[in-house]
Parts: sequence; C-alpha cells; structure tokens
Amino acid sequence: MITEILLEPVEEDVRVPVLFDGFVEPGAQAAQALLVLGKVARTRFWMPPSMVNRLIAESDPVFTADRTTLRAEAFSPCCGVYARLDVLEAGELGEGCTNVDLSEATRTVLAGVVAQDPLHLTVRGDGIHLRTLDGQNDESLVPLPDRWVAGFAEVAAVTAGAVKKAELDKLEARAFLRRLPTAVGKSWAVASGRGLRLTSRAGQDSIPASGLHRLRIVEPLIRFAQGLTVYTRPGSEVASWVLELERARLIVTLSPEPSRGFSGEGGWLNSLAAGLEATELVTGRAGHDVVDGTWFSRELPSGRGPENRRLAKARELVAAGAVRSLPDGGYEIARAGSVQRVRLSPPGCTCAWWAKHQENRGPCSHVLAARMSAVEA
Repeated sequence: MITEILLEPVEEDVRVPVLFDGFVEPGAQAAQALLVLGKVARTRFWMPPSMVNRLIAESDPVFTADRTTLRAEAFSPCCGVYARLDVLEAGELGEGCTNVDLSEATRTVLAGVVAQDPLHLTVRGDGIHLRTLDGQNDESLVPLPDRWVAGFAEVAAVTAGAVKKAELDKLEARAFLRRLPTAVGKSWAVASGRGLRLTSRAGQDSIPASGLHRLRIVEPLIRFAQGLTVYTRPGSEVASWVLELERARLIVTLSPEPSRGFSGEGGWLNSLAAGLEATELVTGRAGHDVVDGTWFSRELPSGRGPENRRLAKARELVAAGAVRSLPDGGYEIARAGSVQRVRLSPPGCTCAWWAKHQENRGPCSHVLAARMSAVEA
C-alpha cells in the first residue's frame, strides 16, 4: 500500500526508531481500516454486571514493523474481538513497536480522506504522525493495558495451527458480510455453494461463528473487500476472519462467546507445557499470522507475562509439596483437605473445573502443577 517513501532529512533523535515513513495507498481504504481499528478499541461487545458502574481504560492500535510488514492491532475493551491490519506492500520498514490512542482529532483527519486522497503516515517508537490534504495530527506513545498482554498471548496460542476452512471471492464476501446477524447468537458457518451460510448446529466442517454480530465492525470496509478467508483449528471454538483488501488485509479473530474475552482465557498456559517458559509468547512479544502460519515479533515494552490465577495456584501447590507422583505415571495433588488425581497424557483431572471446561480454556491449576513437577523431577 506504499507508493512513496519520504527521504527528506529530518532533525530528530536518532535513538527513536522510525518504523515507517511514507504514503499509504489507497488512502481512503487505509483511513477506513484505521478507523475500524479505533472503533474496535472503543466498542464493548459484552458488559458483565460487575462492571456496569466501572469503566475500564481503553486503548487504540499497537503498531509494529519487522522489515517485512507494517501491522496495526487492537482489542475491544471487553477483549472479545482482536483485529489486525497488515500492510502487505510496505516498502522500506524499520523495526519496533509503539502503542497510541486514536483521538477524536485523529479520527476527524482520517474521516476526511476520500476517493484518491493521499494519506501520509509516520510511525516512530514514540508515536505516530498523520497528514492528509485537509489536516494533520500527532499521537504520542501511551501505556499498554495489562490485559492486552494476556490477549496477545491467548490469540497467538489459539490460532497457531489454524487451517483455511473457507475462501470467498469478492462478490460472495461482500454478500456474506452484508448478511451478518445483528443480535447475539450461537451459530456455525458452513459452505453453501461458493459462499457461506449460518446454521444452529455444528457439523464436521463447520466454522465456529458464535457472536458473529461482532464482525459487523468491518462494515465500513465492505466496499473495499476483495475476498474473505476463514481460518480455524479442528475442534476449536475460535475462528479468524480475514478480509482481503487491496495490498492489505484485515484479520478479525472472535473469542468463543461475547462474554469470554481473550484476556480471561488460559489457552496460552499450554505454552508452558512441561514447565518450559515460552517467554516470547506469554509476554505478548510473539504474534501469530494465521494466513501463512508464521510468527512475527512484537517488541512490547513490559516484557512480563500476564497474571493468571491458575498459574499462581499451580506454583503454590508445587512450592507447598502438594504434588506426588504415582506408580502409574499419574499425579496426586492434596491440599486443604482436597485430593485430585491428574494424568498428563492425555491430560485430565478429577477437579470440578476440568469437568466443566476440559482444556477448552487451558489447563487447570492441578494439571499445570503436575507438569511443573514432572520437569523438576
């Protein structure tokens, strides 16, 4: 989406990395895509009763560049929707990451880009600068919400290994997106001719589509859509919907249900299999691209993993010596009058949490504790 890179000498602090400096084209498409990301970051698709009177701070896109692709990512405040814009023809790129808010002033500048208007974008380690025919604006680096770190880790964990399940051409993609439901509902998508239709029953090749009304967030981009591709893993509750654009794509990954945000899930805990700390993944610094199955770097500033009660409890169990190996290869975990039996292959536990969720939301604390003990042994 880049046709020109500005090479004018600029007086600036050379220690601040420049991720990108150039024109993004088509300008109107790029502007609408950034506005969609900003809307994702401002739209709460689920409001738990405990939060009716408490607002959670919002944030806007995280921009990353790794010398091959310029990316902008965002989560909804409820963390049930993850969206990422990939600029596929980004010309010369630097490396780095920055997190900014798209203020009302910036949204106004973007909304004014129409037809063939140019959009110039500078992305630096300390913020971004936008310039159009009608205006310009700067956005400075802002703190990254802690829950986004957990969200990044979870999205990468649950999309790794996803395969292409459906591919729609331009006409079918636009038609399907215009027929998206407007209300909450549990559904699956299945092939129907060259397109997709929704059904209330899961089948062998069906695609999880619960809460698909959330995908309506992409409506401003339907007129630019060149196709729609869907990726998921066998048996997964999560699907990634990839809107193909001109020299770009927008990936939208929906959590299993509107009430289940990615930051509250625990699929990423499986990356700690056998107690091995997958540092880049659990700190949100490794992103996964479902389209080509590769990983990309996201240099977040914190470098710390998300907090998780199950992981904390597992560490407490191990530290307290509550985990005992059994002759049959399983484990017994006794604490505070409660005794649970655990097996690691295939994983299983006698606790109530496992009976309810299995591994759909990541392992329970007892399975985690057993894995840690197995490594220490």
